[in-house]
Amino acid sequence: MSAIIVNNVSKAYKNYASRFARFCDWLLPWSTTRNTLSWVLREVSFTVQPGEALGIIGLNGAGKSTLLKIITGTTKPTTGSVHINGRVAALLELGIGFHPNFTGRQNVIMAGQLMGYGLQQITDLMEEIQRFAEIGEYLDKPVRVYSSGMQMRLAFSVATACRPDILIVDEALSIGDAYFQHKSFERIREFQRQGSTLLIVSHDKQAIQSICDRALLLKAGRVLMEASPENVMDYYSAILAEHQEQSLTQIVPAQGQVKTVSGTGEASIESIVLYDLSGRSLNIFHVGQRVRADIMVKINNSIDQLVVGFGIKDRLGQMMFGTNTYHTGQVLVTPQCGSCYQYEVEFLMNLGVGSYSVHASLVRNFSHIEKNYHWIDGAFVFEVVNKDKIEFVGCSWNEMTFKIVDCSARAMPVHNTEKCLSAGTSRGQLERRIVVLDVGCRWGFAEKFTSAASPFQVYGFDPDPQECQRLSQLYENPSISLVPVALAEAAGLRTLFITKEPACSSLFQPDPYLIENYPALECARQVSTVQIQTNTLDLWMLQNNIYYADYIKIDTQGSELEILKGGISTLKKVRCIEVEVEFNPIYLGQAVFSDVDHFLRSQGFVLWKLSNQVHYSSQGTGTTALGSNSIYYDDLQVVSHNIYPGQLYWANAHYVNREILSNSHRDPQDVAVDIELFNALGMSDVIDHLRGSVKTAPTQ
Repeated sequence: MSAIIVNNVSKAYKNYASRFARFCDWLLPWSTTRNTLSWVLREVSFTVQPGEALGIIGLNGAGKSTLLKIITGTTKPTTGSVHINGRVAALLELGIGFHPNFTGRQNVIMAGQLMGYGLQQITDLMEEIQRFAEIGEYLDKPVRVYSSGMQMRLAFSVATACRPDILIVDEALSIGDAYFQHKSFERIREFQRQGSTLLIVSHDKQAIQSICDRALLLKAGRVLMEASPENVMDYYSAILAEHQEQSLTQIVPAQGQVKTVSGTGEASIESIVLYDLSGRSLNIFHVGQRVRADIMVKINNSIDQLVVGFGIKDRLGQMMFGTNTYHTGQVLVTPQCGSCYQYEVEFLMNLGVGSYSVHASLVRNFSHIEKNYHWIDGAFVFEVVNKDKIEFVGCSWNEMTFKIVDCSARAMPVHNTEKCLSAGTSRGQLERRIVVLDVGCRWGFAEKFTSAASPFQVYGFDPDPQECQRLSQLYENPSISLVPVALAEAAGLRTLFITKEPACSSLFQPDPYLIENYPALECARQVSTVQIQTNTLDLWMLQNNIYYADYIKIDTQGSELEILKGGISTLKKVRCIEVEVEFNPIYLGQAVFSDVDHFLRSQGFVLWKLSNQVHYSSQGTGTTALGSNSIYYDDLQVVSHNIYPGQLYWANAHYVNREILSNSHRDPQDVAVDIELFNALGMSDVIDHLRGSVKTAPTQ
């Protein structure tokens, strides 16, 4: 049997010209009519099945609250009838009826009795009501000292203390603070899962679409539309601009997705197509894939300005993301009548698996309320599938890493920086250890970092746990920590291309052409692939309580720039960086020297020198000199050397933080750390500058 049946309900209120006319009408109701009727509801009919959730929406004055009062019995209809099966709990005006001089507990007892609960039942429920309301000792204080939010918390807790057969809510979903709103939503959803029938009135689009099975749109007291929540809300959004001379239609294409179209037609959307970056038109995309939307717009009449909006909605019609050219500062001023414009929108498909639709709009300003030229909901339907991300749930994709710490262990991790600092060094003049990050350490560590008297704390990174274990056993040095982690620009699941020489393995695929044509690159021939979890440098530093790195060496076969971009916060305190750079790519899609150089300069580093330049030739020979070259030092000293055949492919680039090279006074302890570091790196010219900065420091 149906839970709620509303049959042809109408409601009118009498209007009198004067108080005397009202008195005469009461005194002589059978005599001449002295009033006029103002109809608030006209012939409203609908049915709500047991366990179903119906949302009622409409502009202010549409008759929503009057309809709920009739359903709950606080107002009688002028015509028609309402039949309800089951116990009803109504959240119409929360807190109304609480006596200000009584305590919260006393008001709970009175409100519970009005709802039909016995005194013992209310007593049994009191602890749960107090727990859910979370107002603490205020339960036994007069309600007059409550804030409005506290009154709403207590009223909601009383009204929902027991699961009702039918729950009626009128704009009560905005109660209290954000925390309590979430808590209230969850209780309502739990009632729904347990079989309660829900009738909800709200202007909250997300609330209606996330909870309700159907929605009903009221306009001027009549049912204008009854359909799925997303279709009704799209239509409702369109009628918000009905003061304009616009058309409004809903179309059901072959695929079944309802398309809501409205607007004045002064400008029109001619087509919307989604592409991948190779230019293929698609309607199935991968999570995280970069996508381009092309929106073709035509100007049909003279208009003073045009704003184009674009957004993505889920299958329930909830906006996942949207913006427009007003907010991006790209308003088109006085476009010529008859002209066409193509808007290209690039974005990442960072959405969960599921079905989505495109929203597009042409308006005059930041919203469609003032002027709506063309508005389309459900313009284009597409699917998102998961191809290469870790399994996840939800409507959006984000990269996430988990750290598990055994808190039962009393000893601090070896790689805790605070421990390293307190250990001091054998050099005496330094107050802390110098932190070195060696990313891509399969070749081992330089002796300058591993001697017994070394002031360095070294962290070596390699994605292969077995290699990390081998190096750990090889050095057996407490100042060296091996980290079996692959660093990249973002945390997530990536493909590692395993090569013939494991040290040449990379997150980028080796170029097959080079492998076949350059004998020296046989070591980089791909033999297999494996899926690995990556992390960012900044996130790893944060997770391990390491607050700075003095020196970073990166040799990761093509992913060096990715790692640097994932460590922007870390780079702010780095003194020197050594990074392997390629002048000609060996791996497909990898960054080359110019990319790395541009990025590091933008982060405040200057190129100091290049070392270990490596050339490859297709003949695989480089023993016969082709001629000579010259290297100039300060335009005065000239050093000549032979050049041999082969193309320059890679070298090690050394960068120094620009602050170290400045002439401004720096803290003597910082200078001492710098001198120790650059001495180990063999950069005596930088040391000379550093010593000069100490000499010129002002006296205190």
